[in-house]
Amino acid sequence: MELIFNRKKLWEIPKPTGNRVQRPLFERVSQTKFYNEFYSTGHKIFDPTWYENITINDENGEFKELYYVNRVSVPIQKMAIDIILAHLLGNKTHIVDGTLRENKALPFYKEYWQSRNIDSARYEFVKSCLSLADGALLFYRDNGLKWQMLSYFNQDEYNMEYDKYGKPYRFYKFYGDKCDVYDDVNCTTYQIKGQWEKVSQVSHGFNGMPVVYHRRNDGAFWTPVQSNIDTVEVMLSRLSEDNRKKFKSIYHLKTHDPESVEARSTGLTDLIVTDSDGDFKLVNSATMSEQFKFEYETQVELIFNALGIVFPKHKSSGDMPTGSMKMMFYPTERVVMSLIHEFDAAIDHINSIVKQGFVSEYPQYTTQIAEGNIRASIRMFTPQDDGTKADSLVKLKQANIISGETASDEAPYSANNEEVRKEKEKNANLEYQRKMEDMRDINTNLSNE
Repeated sequence: MELIFNRKKLWEIPKPTGNRVQRPLFERVSQTKFYNEFYSTGHKIFDPTWYENITINDENGEFKELYYVNRVSVPIQKMAIDIILAHLLGNKTHIVDGTLRENKALPFYKEYWQSRNIDSARYEFVKSCLSLADGALLFYRDNGLKWQMLSYFNQDEYNMEYDKYGKPYRFYKFYGDKCDVYDDVNCTTYQIKGQWEKVSQVSHGFNGMPVVYHRRNDGAFWTPVQSNIDTVEVMLSRLSEDNRKKFKSIYHLKTHDPESVEARSTGLTDLIVTDSDGDFKLVNSATMSEQFKFEYETQVELIFNALGIVFPKHKSSGDMPTGSMKMMFYPTERVVMSLIHEFDAAIDHINSIVKQGFVSEYPQYTTQIAEGNIRASIRMFTPQDDGTKADSLVKLKQANIISGETASDEAPYSANNEEVRKEKEKNANLEYQRKMEDMRDINTNLSNE
């Protein structure tokens, strides 16, 4: 069967026409659009064909010069990504055994997860998906489990092919004049020699395709409010241009004899002297209108609410109560909860591949991994005081509401293998006590002699 090496990826962004009879229309865009929107220097406001400069003509209507208007861009897209990622991925990956039984391999698996920097892979993956509408994590073996982040941020070219049921079928990674094609068993390399020709084929060694791919069909995280962001930048650019023209006061001079006008100085104040019929006025510079301010603030509020952007308010009276803080960050948490569900399947897929790497490097835990049900998930980060949380955990443990293991998992300063460390510390104390008992027995026997 001949393969189709499709490098080009397009997204269809809804483009409503207002006609109820006609089918919905879509604007087909590439990732370059999302890339340019992420960096403020690539924003639409800098395109003179969209936000035009001013053409100045002479009295005959002939072109005289081009007046370059002020252009203002705001990094709302990047700011939104940074804020959402802080709440979405601010906590370490939550790893538990779903069988609710003790799994001795669990603390070692958590350490393995950390040693392979999987949380870093998770961050890069989610950031690419939210910013550029897709991303891929490619796992491979090289003296242990390794991963490579594929993203348009790095100018990587890749694509996923699906079967008729929407299940991932083949993954294509392009580099130079070659293409690696991954399926459930092999990695096959092709090279362009007039046409694509098979060069080599090796088993990748994983149970299934070693690629985690996610595509956001709706575009980047900010795509639903991109038109609002464009409007805000136009408003700010027009305001900036108006300020440039009118930041100084304007003098209005009325006189029948312009040559009689004199400028004098009293040392502190400049004076304008005209003829007896002359008049001199100072026209103040323009100020921002209430209508402009209302429209601008409304647009910004719509954007921030849609993207979950919240800035903590200063409270001079002391710490803010937890309930008030929760209410303040509700817009952010509402968005984050939706994203947790969106990326749940991808995190599960990452976990299944990492477990394969763990078992291959530590085969003594194969039984525990196979019989257990180790799950990985994202837990939302909420700003809070670590001391308050620690006190709450202590009280819950003392009331026998939670176990010591749960308290260790939830404690702000606990390690992944905290239970193992506690057991080790307990055994060390027992060994120390045993040695002290032996020493006391020896001293007692010597005294009796």
